[in-house]
Amino acid sequence: MLRACVVAGLCALLTAAGHTAGGGTAPDLAVLVVLLPLLAYGLVDVAGRCRSAAGSVGVLAAGQLVLHHVMELLHPTHQVAHATLAPGAQMVTMHALATLLTGLALRHADRGVAALLAALGRVLPRRLVPPPADRPLPVLAVPAPAVPARLARAFAVAHARRGPPVTC
Repeated sequence: MLRACVVAGLCALLTAAGHTAGGGTAPDLAVLVVLLPLLAYGLVDVAGRCRSAAGSVGVLAAGQLVLHHVMELLHPTHQVAHATLAPGAQMVTMHALATLLTGLALRHADRGVAALLAALGRVLPRRLVPPPADRPLPVLAVPAPAVPARLARAFAVAHARRGPPVTC
């Protein structure tokens, strides 16, 4: 699920950036907010199966193509500007670049996430586990406070029966 959400986020953001850099208009944030969960839902199953480089690039290229056409349909000013289905060479180049960047990010994403989780595991406190209840807790021996020899002799000769006066 995490892999699919990362794929969907990278794919949607790089598609929007490539679409804008390729001469299209920037999509509304509302369009991206709607597209991201839909794309994540569609990629959950596919992202778990495609572990090879060719499979990942194929899925990403299909995602770029679908998102490009969805942006054409949902953005009215863009639809008028590009009435044909064949985008220009600059648009194709930018979408291809977005696909390659996403593919490279995904190629190293598993190792990056594993390294991040290992680093966080070393830094964050661990959950404390209580001892089992079938035996008593261990008792720690507390050493007696160290008393200097001169003070110890003074305590030894002191009268232990001293107390409050009787007339009180």
